[in-house]
Amino acid sequence: MPQASPKHASCLYFHFYFTFNLARLLLGIVAASLMAVPAMAADMSGWSDKTVCRLLAGKPDNAEFVAEALQRGLNCGSSAKSSGKKQKAEGKSLPKNQGIVLYALNMPPKLKAQLLSQSIIKTEFDFSPYQLAVIEEPVRCQFNLRRVQYEDKPEGQIENWNMAQGHLDISSEAVKINGAWRMGGLSKDPGYLNNEVNLKLTRAGHLVGKMAYFLLNVHPGEVLEKPLYVELKPHKRSKPLDLKTLGKAELWTDVEDWAGGVWSLRGCKITSS
Repeated sequence: MPQASPKHASCLYFHFYFTFNLARLLLGIVAASLMAVPAMAADMSGWSDKTVCRLLAGKPDNAEFVAEALQRGLNCGSSAKSSGKKQKAEGKSLPKNQGIVLYALNMPPKLKAQLLSQSIIKTEFDFSPYQLAVIEEPVRCQFNLRRVQYEDKPEGQIENWNMAQGHLDISSEAVKINGAWRMGGLSKDPGYLNNEVNLKLTRAGHLVGKMAYFLLNVHPGEVLEKPLYVELKPHKRSKPLDLKTLGKAELWTDVEDWAGGVWSLRGCKITSS
């Protein structure tokens, strides 16, 4: 068999080496291209900052929402319903040498035991700044509570569905709610309306106090939403309840910067004690 000349063998080796390395280079370029393709499942470029923050608050573990918030430089805060406004660059993160520092608190054992024995009342409210209504005979009103959102209209847009409904029993001592939330999740527990509501009526016909409040819907299979504890105060847009005529009333409640609530009272009448 004829042997290849040294010159011919050198050419074959160069051709093989060039072809092999070219193939490796092409494979590397293809792999890098595939890794660089973003795996976004939705185009969020047209969403408002408030919408991104609201969705991130509802699903804080969603990688797409987290990435979009970081890309926009948003600081959505600790609640799902933050304003979504952009913060200054220095507020995005803490330097590595900063963070939360815990200090030991020297407290007498007797005082510590006293504080630990007291239960935290989430609906505690100071009624002293208000002139409360004196009601000789209890009044019952039918009510429905609807959400009002401010993202599209600064003056607010009332949504055409009930967040909660039932009736209010109004007396000098308290305003009791008999009804049900319709927000799904934990709101199905009647204890929130029976035990975690601390409301009274003012002489001017406004609801004041504090209560457990569900602002977001929760559908089957979604993460449960804990209630907010919202303070009800006189609102400039409210049409208060006139105890002399017992007509209709429309009471507005501020909850978050992007949404609140409107209580519609109707069919009010005196009931026997």
